[in-house]
Amino acid sequence: MARRRPETVLELRYQIAKDVAPLDPEPIVGTAFRAAGLTASGGVTEGWRVSLPGRTRVYGVISREIDESVDLRLQRASEVWELSLCCEPIETHAAHAAGLAGVMLIAVAVWIAGGLSGGVLPAMTTVIAGSLLVEVTRQWAFDELHSRLRRLVGDVGSALWPGVPAQIVDSDTVSS
Repeated sequence: MARRRPETVLELRYQIAKDVAPLDPEPIVGTAFRAAGLTASGGVTEGWRVSLPGRTRVYGVISREIDESVDLRLQRASEVWELSLCCEPIETHAAHAAGLAGVMLIAVAVWIAGGLSGGVLPAMTTVIAGSLLVEVTRQWAFDELHSRLRRLVGDVGSALWPGVPAQIVDSDTVSS
């Protein structure tokens, strides 16, 4: 958990069942973003960069505003078209890493308050319990972000190909 960057990149692909290129995708995607209350830059050729604002709760209590950056790209994959989404959840990760730093500060304060030898056990307990709490709430935040990304790619994909059978494929990849 104490890493500089998140260990995974969230990737989702909206894949349609047949080789049908979307007609005039620029205004369709723009309308889908506006309907979701999002702002985007870019276009069909280079893909769209979307700012996805939200909140996370560090320790499950402390609310923190985040603004993740999401890349969407319309591309032809083998015999079909797909809409791919990629998000490296840097802000969500940073919020919960700051929570871990807070746990360490509290543990040091507990150690000092308990004395050099008497404060060791309470400080270790604080580190273990606090780290566990941060990890659990961090996982909740990543699950919530993943579901928001899944809704986003589903909404944009179904706007591009209305009525066409599709599937959303998840693939979590390790960052290098």
